[in-house]
Amino acid sequence: MKHVFTIHSSLTFLVAYFTARQLQLSNREVVFISSNYRAPECKYNVVESYADRYSSVWYKISNLNLLKNYDNYIEEITENSEFIAYVDLMSTYQRILITHSKCKGINFMEEGNSAYMAFDDLNDLTWEGYYRDVSFRETLFFKKSFYLSLLRILRGYNYRTLQIPYHYMAYVNFKDIKFYCISLNAFYNAPEQKKIILKPDQFDPLIGRLAKGVKLENEIIWIDGSNSRFTGLPEKYYYEATDKALAILKARYSPSKIYLKLRPGISDGKGVHIAEKLTEMSIKYEILPGNINLECLFIKSTNCKVVGVLTAALEYAYVFGHQAYSIYNLFEKQPPTFFDRMEGFWKNVKKLNP
Repeated sequence: MKHVFTIHSSLTFLVAYFTARQLQLSNREVVFISSNYRAPECKYNVVESYADRYSSVWYKISNLNLLKNYDNYIEEITENSEFIAYVDLMSTYQRILITHSKCKGINFMEEGNSAYMAFDDLNDLTWEGYYRDVSFRETLFFKKSFYLSLLRILRGYNYRTLQIPYHYMAYVNFKDIKFYCISLNAFYNAPEQKKIILKPDQFDPLIGRLAKGVKLENEIIWIDGSNSRFTGLPEKYYYEATDKALAILKARYSPSKIYLKLRPGISDGKGVHIAEKLTEMSIKYEILPGNINLECLFIKSTNCKVVGVLTAALEYAYVFGHQAYSIYNLFEKQPPTFFDRMEGFWKNVKKLNP
């Protein structure tokens, strides 16, 4: 029996890795399908996803039936064995994976924000169409959404495959399903007896390697980023909240240094608001490596204070023994976001108040 994990990010890789370790699976039993993400070298077998391997337009045209070709791909990477699938969400390829004739079980792995919502709506269950701006009705045949729907049929999807819901909540009553997670707050509405809480080994060399050898104690870690994709607000609101938050931190803790995890692609403090503000306040800062894995940093570190806006990383900071604070309450405007549905998140992540 093979165990096939679909991964697309540093977090899903870690959860898959922790799950395989906790289940005491051997390298021969495990296949990590890595999509749009370069998984670090580890003891388990990592393969390139179908979409990454066969990305050329010519291949897609000459091999139009996606489901048939993906079945062949799965048989190749599993050595034609029966398997259990571990997925985060039921996206395009996950739907094909779990309906393969040799798939003998389905489990879910924690993915991040989507696993923490206390309730769902129709947009969550049909998310792939929703974020591509596909409506529930097609009235204009020249719209892009019409051709997206038509393309699915041409590529081998049928009525039944397209009915498979996107979000985990549709699967909580499956008899033998398991939900593998780092925090009890994940998979909020799944029965607790079906949740498997993962317990990472902090002495695992891979964790130290992904933390880039950084191990902090009693420090302040700031996760930079306005999260405007959730709020829709201009950056100025984040900058104003940052100034308020730094004044609170200085008055409360008198820090001599703050560690910064900057946004992807930014390697120094030049032109970064928080770095410039810290300099103005005579507080030193140190920029964490851009490719550091925050969850692994939290596992290796002790009793830190972690500050951010709206990010699942704050939940993981709490789970791994740190104090987590959101500065979203300091924004002059606070539009509703799906974080409002993450009830357990707000029990663990405190608002940074004066």
